[in-house]
Amino acid sequence: MFEVDGVYRNRIGEYTVVTLNGPKMTVRYVDGTEAELNVAIQERIWENIVAEQEARAASSRHLRQSNKDTTHYIKAVSIPPGEGLVFPGWQERVVMAPTPEMAQRIKSGDRFIYYAVEAQTFFAVVTITGDAFEAQTKQYTFNTDVERAFFFQTDVDAAAPNLDHGVTIDSVELESYPDFGKLHIEPESFFRISEDDFELLAEALTEITEDEEEEIEEYEEYEEDEVE
Repeated sequence: MFEVDGVYRNRIGEYTVVTLNGPKMTVRYVDGTEAELNVAIQERIWENIVAEQEARAASSRHLRQSNKDTTHYIKAVSIPPGEGLVFPGWQERVVMAPTPEMAQRIKSGDRFIYYAVEAQTFFAVVTITGDAFEAQTKQYTFNTDVERAFFFQTDVDAAAPNLDHGVTIDSVELESYPDFGKLHIEPESFFRISEDDFELLAEALTEITEDEEEEIEEYEEYEEDEVE
């Protein structure tokens, strides 16, 4: 995959391949420093970076094409203090519409930010991927007096590893709800927000997700080098 004099990038920065020697290669970064790197690890990192760039480009094209039809929300959920990201519907990648009327308004392609009520923290970016379907609430472990409700399948686009790494309400300013942190918010409720507010939160959470992935890759590279 790599070629001598080829230019690539890892989480440190852009580099040029100087020599290739089996499982190792010598590279020179733009600041002139050289390093000996594991080829297999760098190949995985480079492929991830290319995939991220392609995903961003595809997402930008999709947003340009569909923003007029996309509605953006904050979705409130209850997560007891000290618990991980475990709450009804999360593992199954479904979200419940709180009312039949809401189920009629939500549609495939709409996007929302998950908000943990107790921690007052935003922690995930989600896209609705299908039309509403009716199911028993206990099937997805929802604790409610309603036996059946409408649900939507979702994809998680970005998520903080835990609430401690999320975006707290006091660290952002939302034009849609300037006093959002002071509102009495019921779990499972939706709040419609502007596209600008959504993009503000989505960008912050995406950066957190990418930083976490970088730390994992750097740790794996360190571990493999230690073994060798």
